[in-house]
Amino acid sequence: MKLYYAPASSYSQRVLIALYEKELDFTPIEVNLFDAESRNQYSEINRFGKIPTLITDDGEVLLEANIIIEYLDSYQNDILLIPQDSNVNLEMRMLDRIVDVYINGGREALFKDGQLPPEERGKKEVVKAKRLLESACNLLDEKLANRTWLVGEQFTAADCSAAPTLAYLRIVYDYEHLLSLTAYFERLKAKPSVARVFESGREQMTQMLSTLKYPVKDRGSSFL
Repeated sequence: MKLYYAPASSYSQRVLIALYEKELDFTPIEVNLFDAESRNQYSEINRFGKIPTLITDDGEVLLEANIIIEYLDSYQNDILLIPQDSNVNLEMRMLDRIVDVYINGGREALFKDGQLPPEERGKKEVVKAKRLLESACNLLDEKLANRTWLVGEQFTAADCSAAPTLAYLRIVYDYEHLLSLTAYFERLKAKPSVARVFESGREQMTQMLSTLKYPVKDRGSSFL
């Protein structure tokens, strides 16, 4: 298998965590989407120009992080990231979508808003995005009150998504008042697969943040 990825990409990191968790062999190929020539070459592999992309041993091209993780879980070893119980699986998919749509989407909105001139910030769509983000964080905090991972004692694909999302969220939003969510993030950081991915993405993320017009405040992100 070949994985086309970028170290600081949260979607790439989801897949990398899954690969390391399942201890699968793969060839990593780093893509520099900020370089025009590299971007053009990559577009021949992924017409949308998004990362990551997985090329299977059979030559099939798989797009979208969650689809790739689902494929990886078809390698049946002792570690499964997709719950076999249908009810647990349904909850995992729901929480994964909440992480992706409301938390990651809200994080992106807050980050973009912070790069606008001060007088242009805080428009109603950003206020709405922050409200939805906070509602999602509160929901996860409630779920995690008596759980180790998002859907219980099994580390799943939803946790692969949550790890980089929560790490980057701390750049623009402080959720330390949510004690269960904060403790969960500390457990995520302690997992070897997650720690490995965070370490590999730190340098690229630090470089990217250093180029911002309006520097962001360090709120304890694992990447800074």
